[in-house]
Amino acid sequence: MSIVGGAGGVGSALAHNLLVSPMGHEVVLIGRRSEAVTCQLMDFAALEPFGHTSVVRQGGVDDFSDSDVIVIAASVPFSPEKRRVDFLRDNVEILRPYFREIARLPEGWPGYLVVVTNPVDVLCTWLFDHVRMNRRHILGYSWNDSLRLRVAVADVLKIPPRQVEAWVIGEHGDISIPLFDRVFAGGRRVQLDPDQRNAVLTVVRDWYSNWTALGLARTTVWSTATGVSRMIRGIGQMIYGGQRENHADWAASVCLRGEYGIRDVSIGFPVSLEDGAPGLAEIPLSGLERDVLQQACTAVRQRTLAIGGL
Repeated sequence: MSIVGGAGGVGSALAHNLLVSPMGHEVVLIGRRSEAVTCQLMDFAALEPFGHTSVVRQGGVDDFSDSDVIVIAASVPFSPEKRRVDFLRDNVEILRPYFREIARLPEGWPGYLVVVTNPVDVLCTWLFDHVRMNRRHILGYSWNDSLRLRVAVADVLKIPPRQVEAWVIGEHGDISIPLFDRVFAGGRRVQLDPDQRNAVLTVVRDWYSNWTALGLARTTVWSTATGVSRMIRGIGQMIYGGQRENHADWAASVCLRGEYGIRDVSIGFPVSLEDGAPGLAEIPLSGLERDVLQQACTAVRQRTLAIGGL
């Protein structure tokens, strides 16, 4: 497994999660500053007396072809005054050389690509336009939106968040769609009253602005790294076998190919692990939800076209 941006906050936290997990991994850290990667490796070396089955080392793009999973987490430093989409131009220049190497991977390469860098929907769409990969093997991390929705729902229902299943679809940004008609608590569908729904919607809509209002140049390290490691665990179970469930396990930006009347745009949806690969979970949407989804996809496609070629 390769982590591009392995010395950054999310990349190093992800590497740590994989290093101490019971499932053994060979983790390759790739970064623009070799001394920063060396620093991480020196820190990880002190964990060896605790005992673990994973291996972590420094590497480069030559390791892509042998990787089961490539994680793209490289980014310009987080700036609290910016929206996710405002990072697009600078992050494109950082990722362009790595995406070019991914585009050179042979057709039929069996690995998976998990893009964490924002704006994730645009970057996944841009990459999909230029690679010879199965669309089900390109996944953009957008699970945090749904996790935050679950915390907010749990708060108004006065129950533990782990009992809640709820989803946000659409753009990982301003044009997101909380699916209030598909909220489950303890396995049972629940209907929030108007006051509860408004309280939850306020939390979800204001989360990013409240985060940036703190004025700190810090991204969501722990939640993102933990979510990505859960995705990798699911992918590993598909590749190597093991017990798993086929219902919607996590949310990711996936490329639509005709679903909901939309083609060749990557957008956030629940993902089900079926048929040996992640698949889009089919969700009945209302007319309004479909309209907002179309709006999100149109915005993603326009931003992608503005980037130009790889």
